Formats: sequence, structure tokens, C-alpha cells
Amino acid sequence: MTGLARTGARLAAVAVLASCGHQEAASRPPAAPVAVRVTAAAAASVPVWAQAVGSTQSYARASLSTRLMGLVSSVTAEEGQAVHKGQVLVRIESQDLAARRRQAEAALEEARAVLANAEKLAARRRNLRQENAVPQQSLDEAETGRARAAAAVANAEQAVHEVQANLEYSEVRSPLTGSLVRKLVQVGDLSAPGVPLVEVEQLDPIKVTLEVGESDLAWVSVGQEVDVEIPSLRTQPQRRGRVEGINPAANLGSRTFQVRVVVANPDGAIGSGMFARVGFPKGTRGAVMIPAAAVVRQGQLEGVFTVKGSQAILRWVRLGRAYGDRVEVLSGLDANEPVVIDGQSGLRDGAPVEVRGDA
Repeated sequence: MTGLARTGARLAAVAVLASCGHQEAASRPPAAPVAVRVTAAAAASVPVWAQAVGSTQSYARASLSTRLMGLVSSVTAEEGQAVHKGQVLVRIESQDLAARRRQAEAALEEARAVLANAEKLAARRRNLRQENAVPQQSLDEAETGRARAAAAVANAEQAVHEVQANLEYSEVRSPLTGSLVRKLVQVGDLSAPGVPLVEVEQLDPIKVTLEVGESDLAWVSVGQEVDVEIPSLRTQPQRRGRVEGINPAANLGSRTFQVRVVVANPDGAIGSGMFARVGFPKGTRGAVMIPAAAVVRQGQLEGVFTVKGSQAILRWVRLGRAYGDRVEVLSGLDANEPVVIDGQSGLRDGAPVEVRGDA
């Protein structure tokens, strides 16, 4: 067979195969349309926020010490343990003080007895003097003795009070209801006046300290109710707080003002040092909102299916903040465009669809 003949045979074979392919495509049934429900992207007004970040802090913190020098006889709480106001946390050995108190009390009783006798003597001399039975000097001496006895009683009472006050420092009590966060002594350690023994914190409520820029400070006021977000919380990361105070002196380096927000913490889930974010409302702006159920995700991409004619069109979008079951679309979609909210599972770009109803 010549080369020309062989080429003709090949072209004929290709034509036959192409004809067969066209016949198979013509005989293949078209894909069935996917039933979907759609809703229109809605124009809405959403709040504008002045955002500030900061950290949680204990509402109050106390470093406890004693006036006494002595051995620590007991520490009644461990780090992280809840404590209540008035609870004894540390005891210092106080046998010497107890003995001194007994001596002071005995001296007080003796002084009171002497005063009682001096008062009786002065009363007798006063009666005798009225009858001119004793000279005035004798009465004056009795009155002087009574005054000295009364002064001795006052001194003895003061000594008892001083010993009792020192004895009270042998028991270190918590001034707060909260948690013991640092234990700085062990049983057997020697306490010294003014040296911290334990530290306690009040964590309910808890305080959030924020740095607010000078341009946003106009939107902050004392007593204002705000939303506080603590992302690290597993439950209830969004909590309600109240602005407790604003420092009127700015940080000259950052031009920010310190704002204190108080948040209830009854479950104790919020600890000191957690990252917090607070939004202060500044007004509203226009936005495009869609149901969160309309969003489809492929890896890091987010999109929605719109419908054009009877065909699904995949539109990649950039989403903003969620508001309940709705989410803001920042770009990629306009208001009033239809989006698929039911039936998009397994849907492909360009697939035929049949709209079965609008939401």
C-alpha cells in the first residue's frame, strides 16, 4: 500500500471514531437538576466597634504578713485553693504572748482591787471631813491615792490590749474572698515583721485592663455596659462587663488611656493574665448579610452558590463578623443576589439546579 493510501486509511479510522463519540454523547442523558432553596442576600445595618485589647487581672490582691517574729506553726491553705474573708491562713507560735497576756490580766485584776480599796478609803475620808473628824490633808491624800489607783488600772488595761493585739497577729487572716495564689512559707519557717507569708486574690468579679486609643476614648464612659471576649475560654467566651473607671492620664508613648472593665466571674473560669478583647459601639454602617448555612468551604476558601437562570454559580467571598445565625459578607456578593441555603451539599459550579422555594 502506498503512503498516500495509508494516510487515507488513518483519516477514515479517525472519522469513524469521532462519529462514534458524537453518537455516545448524544445518547448520554443530561444531568438531573439539583433541588435547592434560595434566599436573597439582605442589606442590613450592623454596629461599628472601637476595639480594645488587654488582660484580665484580679479585682483585688493582698500580700499578707505579720508583726510577730516566730515559728510558723501551720499553713491552712494551698496555692489555688478558695478562701473566704476572715479565714485563718497562717498561724504563728504564740506561747510567750499567751503567758504575757495572763500576766497582764493578773496585773489588771490587782490594779482594779487596789482602786476599789482606794475609792472606799476616799469615801470614808470624805464623810469624816464633812464632820471635821479628819484634816483636809488626810482627805487630799486619799483622793490622790484613788487617782493613782485609777491611773494604774488604765495602764494595766492598755497592757492587756497591747498583748491581745499582738496575739491577733499570730493568726494571719484573709481580707478577701477569693483564692490563695502564692504560699511563701512552710511550717517551721521563721516569720519576720513585714515579710510576706501568703498572697490572695479576689477573682469574682474580675477586672479587665484595656488600652484605648485617644481617638476612640469619646465612645467610652464609666458605667457603660460592654461585651467582653476572652477567646481562651471553652465555655462562654463572650461575657458582659461594665466600665468601672478611666485613667485620665494618657500613656505618652502609645497615646492610649487605661480603661478598667469589671466582669462577673461566678464560675471562676476567668483567671488572671488572660487575653481579652472589648468592643465599644460607635454607631452603625451598611452591610450585606446572609444565613451562615449558605457558606461553603473548600480548604481556606469560603464561598456561596448563587443561581443564574437554572445554573448554580460558585462565588468566592470574604466574610466578616457573625451575628447569631447570620454572617456579614465583606466582598464578593451584593445585596438582593440569591444564595443557596439548602441543597448545596455536593453541588458543583455550573451544575443545573431547580429552585424549589425561597426562604
